[in-house]
Amino acid sequence: MRFDRFLKAAETRPPAMVLQVSWANGLDIIRDLAASGVPLLAADANPRALGLHSRLAAGVVCPDPQLDEEAFVGFLEQLGPRLPRRAVLFPTHDQYIWPISKHAKRLERWYRIPFSRWETMQRLHDKREQLESAQRAGVDIPRTVFVDDDDDLARGAEEIGFPAIFKPVESLAFKTRFRRHVLEIGSRDELLRVYDKVRDCGTLMLQDIVPGGDEELYTLGSYLDEQSRPLAQFTGHKLRQHPPQFGHVSMAVSLWVPELAEAGLRLLHELGYHGVSQVEFKRDPRDGAYRLMEINARHWMWHSLATASGVNLSLAAYRDAIGEPYMAPRQTDGAKWVVSLTDARDAFARWRRGDEKIGPWLKSYRGVKVDGLFSLKDPMPGALLAGRQLRNIVTRSGKPQEGDKP
Repeated sequence: MRFDRFLKAAETRPPAMVLQVSWANGLDIIRDLAASGVPLLAADANPRALGLHSRLAAGVVCPDPQLDEEAFVGFLEQLGPRLPRRAVLFPTHDQYIWPISKHAKRLERWYRIPFSRWETMQRLHDKREQLESAQRAGVDIPRTVFVDDDDDLARGAEEIGFPAIFKPVESLAFKTRFRRHVLEIGSRDELLRVYDKVRDCGTLMLQDIVPGGDEELYTLGSYLDEQSRPLAQFTGHKLRQHPPQFGHVSMAVSLWVPELAEAGLRLLHELGYHGVSQVEFKRDPRDGAYRLMEINARHWMWHSLATASGVNLSLAAYRDAIGEPYMAPRQTDGAKWVVSLTDARDAFARWRRGDEKIGPWLKSYRGVKVDGLFSLKDPMPGALLAGRQLRNIVTRSGKPQEGDKP
């Protein structure tokens, strides 16, 4: 019945389809667009995905593009003729973005695709190309050695030293295998042991660890049109991550940093990028430089903080895609975003170790405007997540359920 209502609404206004809605990335696109009355369809290969239970969108289960790319693209082709109007596509993870970008010509009859095609997306997919583009654009990067063989590994150990981080140029296979996107290396012996396990993952990078805590991580979030002109831009920085250093954000705050925005936009223009993206930097306390960490060619986990600060990136992309572009206003500073369930769990663990006092932690919640998962206007996804977490505690399994994390 919900799908029928979606089709009816799509007769009068172009719909949007959000793909991969298991976590905050997709769930908050739904919420950000629903506030402007956009008819919404949520799709995910995982039937347990939180966004499929949002009251703000109709939900469908689709083939997993990571397992069968052709089946996924075929699913979209079969769905397209059923839609009263061309839908604007919002894939939220690389494994969904890449097939759409590759097969855009097959899909454009039925869908509006507000992001770069594969020729450009391939360059962002390649971390080496990201860093080399940054150097051409005059954007600071960490000291890096690309590792393709044992000789590169030896040179990296000599030039970078330890501790260092080891990560892939092509991240998906690496992350699937290790459930992490970077590995921290403490010594030459450890580097040799780890390399034996990852040498089949293609080109790797050994990088200097930029000092400083999670609060030194800053982001430019933006939407660029087909000419790489910024129609919406936002900067903010992380306050806490889970786990610390190389994890996912658990609290962030809005803060406009003009030199950060300028550097990130310069890099995106160098790449000829179109779409929503996150360019993440870390401020190096040794010299104050903002060093590039990575580019995510998509919505990132805490993009709804931009909306809470007055810059709705999803709406900017949607409006541009349907031929009604507008320039988003300048952000307001000081708003905070949180995943309260994760943040509270981490705070409790620190308190038990004696590393955290409850009073200062509670004060840090002043200014929180949005929870990435919980919403009184859309309560079911958060309630489901809380129930699943509670069941884990009761059964003492300690293992996250599939679909319960990004």
